[in-house]
Amino acid sequence: MKKLLSLLIGTFMITSMAIAQDDGIITGEVYDQQGDPVPSASVSVYDSTQSEVITGAPTEGDGSFTVDVDPGKYVIKITFVSFAPYTETVSVGAGETQDLGEITLQATSEELDEVVVRAESSQMEMNFDKRVFNVGQDITSLGGSAINVLNNVPSIATDIDGNISLRGNESVRVLINGKPSSMVSGDVDALRSIPSTMIKEVEIITNPSSKYAAEGSGGIINIILTDDRELGLNGSASVGGGYPEEYEGSINLNYRTENVNWFTNIGADFRSEPESGSSFQRFSGPDTQYMYREQTDAQEAEIDGDFRVGADFYLSDNEILTASSYISLEQETNNEDMTYTDWAYSDWTYNGDNFEGNPMNYISGSPEEITLRDTEEEAHERNFDFNLDYENKIDGDDHKFEADASFDISRENADTDINEIVREGAAAPLQQRAEDNEEEMDFRINADYQRPLGENGKLEAGLRTDTEWMDTGYSAATLVDGVWEEEPAYTQNFLYRENVNAAFLILGGEFGDFSGQVGLRAENTNIKTEIKQTGDVNEQNYIGLFPSVFLNYAFNDQQSVQVSYSRRLRRPWSRSLLPGIDFDDNRSQYTGNPNLTPEYSNSYEAGYLHYWGSGSLLTSFYYRYRTDVIERITEQENGVQFIRPINFARERAWGIEFSADQEIGDIFTLNGSANLFKSDMDGTYESQDVTRIFSSSSDNFQARMRLRWEIFDGLNYQASMRYRGPSSTPQGSREGMTMTDTGISYDVLDERAKITFNVRDVFDAQNFDHTVNTDGNPNTDYFTQRQFSWSTRSFSLNFQYFFGREQERSRGGGGPGGDY
Repeated sequence: MKKLLSLLIGTFMITSMAIAQDDGIITGEVYDQQGDPVPSASVSVYDSTQSEVITGAPTEGDGSFTVDVDPGKYVIKITFVSFAPYTETVSVGAGETQDLGEITLQATSEELDEVVVRAESSQMEMNFDKRVFNVGQDITSLGGSAINVLNNVPSIATDIDGNISLRGNESVRVLINGKPSSMVSGDVDALRSIPSTMIKEVEIITNPSSKYAAEGSGGIINIILTDDRELGLNGSASVGGGYPEEYEGSINLNYRTENVNWFTNIGADFRSEPESGSSFQRFSGPDTQYMYREQTDAQEAEIDGDFRVGADFYLSDNEILTASSYISLEQETNNEDMTYTDWAYSDWTYNGDNFEGNPMNYISGSPEEITLRDTEEEAHERNFDFNLDYENKIDGDDHKFEADASFDISRENADTDINEIVREGAAAPLQQRAEDNEEEMDFRINADYQRPLGENGKLEAGLRTDTEWMDTGYSAATLVDGVWEEEPAYTQNFLYRENVNAAFLILGGEFGDFSGQVGLRAENTNIKTEIKQTGDVNEQNYIGLFPSVFLNYAFNDQQSVQVSYSRRLRRPWSRSLLPGIDFDDNRSQYTGNPNLTPEYSNSYEAGYLHYWGSGSLLTSFYYRYRTDVIERITEQENGVQFIRPINFARERAWGIEFSADQEIGDIFTLNGSANLFKSDMDGTYESQDVTRIFSSSSDNFQARMRLRWEIFDGLNYQASMRYRGPSSTPQGSREGMTMTDTGISYDVLDERAKITFNVRDVFDAQNFDHTVNTDGNPNTDYFTQRQFSWSTRSFSLNFQYFFGREQERSRGGGGPGGDY
């Protein structure tokens, strides 16, 4: 590997510096009638017939622009809101620079006090390095949260256990504005507090380069928050409500002067959601036999408040300093009723034929015992993020320095009261209580330098340091004869510290129709955990090298291919290392594993990208090999089912994914994606002095389709469907699931406002059905079947008002890099 990297790096450096520049360059400067520069104006380069956009760029802060083109004849069109378009024909020879000089834009004849421009971009922008999902086009996510947005993004899936997966891999790194954040440091629930109206777009990076932190073997999901930089006062406000009970409101503002751009995002929402589920467990062991059904009915109520404020300071024409702060407050109450119904083990009548998946069909006799376990929990969470970003475009976009620092604090506490009532049987009633407190801090510093290397080459290097601290305490007690007695098995204090230091180097170049890059990232990780009660300390210190290689070939302007390779890892999540046991359900309990080690992955991908006038298609073939895979294993101990994560497996996964969008006439837009993949997993682990061997082979299919219909100007309808096929797991199987969402929006008040009505999960089909089985036979040993409905069908009505200049990025209007 070292020899290969050295050869590739040397080849790129020699080739990059040796090849001459054959492209032409068009430059110029754009001013208004007062002689002031016009930043962010759209410079579009059309072919000579003006029928197709070839490329483009926005103007810089000083009004200048530079566009690289092939030799030929073009039409330049420069546009900016409230100014008349400027056009000019220009011819450029090989290696020639055409300077258009100073261009003055003329104000339109009709002066408006307030100009609203909402040119909506394509919903999905596809490139090799990433796919961008533009939230502004998604009707069905309006009025929802970040979860509703992610559920509509191709390749992404969420499940009932709070996991996000990308192409079936749960090792996904979620970022906010390109950086880790306490807003997403937890599972799916952490994303429920982010209103969809605060999100501008979602980036999906399936095979990241060495520039990115190595965490996340499945890839990266980057959530970009709204942050406009247009002159004057701009923004939007939104209010909405729905059923089940849901109310939300948000406002996004930016105020831009010549040297400062102030921005703020404020959101608040209240939601109360019903949840229901059931599980069936049957176990036969040397010391015990049991069989019971557990039914859960819960009502979760949550109120969130989010506040983000910051400013971009334009220190010079090339330098921007951005300071921002994010505050999130959350209060949650969860009332959960779990009913346990116990039967005698001998009441099982399954004979090994025609098992239809419903265990209740194979039980005879009356229950021996029925117990109701009522749990009431109240939780409070506070997240504070502080960020400082610096950008210096030393010589345009190709030669720049970027640095950022951030500090996050997260605090959470929860109090739980449990009351167990015996409805049938001889068991004694039970009263318990628990208290959970957690504090987490994270400090990060990043620096990134990029510059041209020769005529066609590029060099990029960077440094990063990230330190995380976590202190969590859990205590539990049981009422015995009127006195609360501590439960030692559930009471402990856990300390966690993680420090990651990293450096990367990337070399890239272009030679003819080929382009590519090689990169290498080195990361040193130091993790220390400590259980205060016992003094047990666990330390891990390791260094990893993470190379990446990308090679592209362009057949023409519309068709190109890419092959890529990257090595990444998945560090154990801090909470998965917690050895404490949560006893909300005293028959099925999750416990962490402080001995978890990282899993590593090697990912290979080949893609074909094709653009045409009314659509695009991205086809990707991929292969992934993972070692020390972290999986949850279910075991039975003394009549209690324990679920714990362990390193025990190797996985080989390969698949093909299609993502496409197509305009049909002038009124229909169709987006679709399909992912067909296969994974083989095998592993062993020690369980109660017995070596258990597991293997599974799973064929998976996931698909999404979205149709947008412009019924007439201002009235739009959208329908979307997502399907996740059945799959196998190391200890069982998971059933498939289909969901359908629909929505309609209508522009009012001269397109300054929008009313949206949507229905999520139209057919009330969001059910998770999971079976755990140690030997594949429900008639022997034990198995567990779990069914859960995350939420019921929901309806929502949303009103959104736009003011100022709202410009969204459009793939078609101004070429790559243009803001619209």
